[in-house]
Amino acid sequence: MPSPYELVVLTVRQERDIMTSGLVPGKSAVETPSSARTRKKSTGYLVWLGFAGFVSCAVAVFSVSAYVTLDIDQSRTPVRGMLDYGLLVMHVATAVVALAVGVLQFVPSLQTPRRPVHRWVGRLYFACVIPGSIFALPVAVMSLQGLAASAPLSVLCVLWFITGVQGLRTALRRDFRMHRIWMIRSFALTAAAITGRLYIVIMLAIIPDSYGATDQDISAAANWFSFVGNLLIAEWWIQRGNALGRPRNEGQRRPVQGSAK
Repeated sequence: MPSPYELVVLTVRQERDIMTSGLVPGKSAVETPSSARTRKKSTGYLVWLGFAGFVSCAVAVFSVSAYVTLDIDQSRTPVRGMLDYGLLVMHVATAVVALAVGVLQFVPSLQTPRRPVHRWVGRLYFACVIPGSIFALPVAVMSLQGLAASAPLSVLCVLWFITGVQGLRTALRRDFRMHRIWMIRSFALTAAAITGRLYIVIMLAIIPDSYGATDQDISAAANWFSFVGNLLIAEWWIQRGNALGRPRNEGQRRPVQGSAK
């Protein structure tokens, strides 16, 4: 019979082998059909993530291009004066960084909270989202395009701030499950900068001129669709369990062993 010292050494060696091989005790190293499907889904997820990153960077470059020179006459959004323009520029600067780095939060290899890259990217994201939403709110409220444009943008700013703060709070509490959920909601609102432009292009293409819809009407409708549609998709993804990497039927109640039937 091995001595207690030999048992400790054997246990440590087994744990070391498990950590280095990436296996879980009691599980086979042979790839099952389920694990193969997961691997294929991961490949598709990475392709989608790469496309989203490319589009995010393209929109970020397009958005910031009109404000690099700090010329108020080149502003794509009508402003009331230099103060309004200054807030708009600071919002654009922080929003484009949040849009560019936000995609990195969903890279599987970086999603482990203990990884320094994930933490620093997250800090940069929050440092842009929270001030960016604050800068954008007065610009939205004082919009020269009227209430139709001001209302959806103001709601978007408030929700963007709330989801960003909740994402930060859950991370500080180390509640990583809720942190992931709030980050999905937050980036869904950040991505409204992308979907809003797509909706404008689509509506300009399909709405006949005989309807009498002006550019401002289309822009206002696109502003609503941009973040409401994104949030609906995000909530659908969260409720299905895909966002948390759990099976769909995980939330179903299981009978307790030994209970009366």
